[in-house]
Amino acid sequence: MDQSLATNLAEIDVALTARCAELGRELPTLIAVSKKQPVQKIIEAYGLGQRVFGENYVQELLAKDEALRAAGILDISFHFIGALQRNKVRALLGCPACVAIHSVDSLKLAETIGSEAVRAGRSISAFLQVNIDQESTKAGVSVEDLPDLSPKLRAIESIHWLGLMCIPSADGATAPSSAFSRMQALSGLYGEILGSGLSMGMSSDYLEALPFGATHIRLGTVLFGARSSVG
Repeated sequence: MDQSLATNLAEIDVALTARCAELGRELPTLIAVSKKQPVQKIIEAYGLGQRVFGENYVQELLAKDEALRAAGILDISFHFIGALQRNKVRALLGCPACVAIHSVDSLKLAETIGSEAVRAGRSISAFLQVNIDQESTKAGVSVEDLPDLSPKLRAIESIHWLGLMCIPSADGATAPSSAFSRMQALSGLYGEILGSGLSMGMSSDYLEALPFGATHIRLGTVLFGARSSVG
C-alpha cells in the first residue's frame, strides 16, 4: 500500500531541511508536479500547506484551475513545466494562476510568450530550458547558443527571467550531478542576464541537485505516487 500524501510530504520536508542545513543554504521552492493527478490530490496537498503546483499540459492546467476556483481555492500558483506549443501560449497566459513557465526552449517560443503577455496586459516569469546533455530526444537550447541567445531573450521585456532549467539524461551514462554541476557553471556565466535561479532536480535526483544551487525542484512520483487518470 502506498504511503499517504501527508507522509510523503513530511518525509520530503525532513530530507530537504536536513540536506540544506548540511549545505548551509536556503530551502528550494518545491513544485508539486500534479500532472495526470486528480484535482482532489491537489486539494489534499493544499490542505497540507502546499501552494505551488506543476502541470505539463495547458488544457489540464486550465481545467484544474477552474475546478479549484469553483472549490474556493484561490491562493495557489501553477508553474508550467511541459513542452509548450506556441499556439497554446495565449490560453496559458489567460490563466492568472499560471505564474511561471519552466520550458522556454527557443527564441521563437520566448517571442511568442512575450507578445502574448503584452496582449494580455501581464508579465510572466520563465526559465530557459537548456539541453544540457545534448540529447536528440529532448528540447532545449544548446550551450553553444547561449552567448548569442541570452541578450535577445533578455530584451523581451514582458518576461521576467528566473534562470535556467534542465532535465538530465536518464540513460545512466552520465550521473545527474555532472549535468547539475555544468548548469551551475552556466548560471554563473549568464545569471546576470537570465536570472540566477536553477530549476533542476526531480523525484529520483532532487537531493543531488541541492549542492549545485537548485532553487526550484519538481517532484511528482515521490510526492503523489504513481500517476492516475485526471479527475
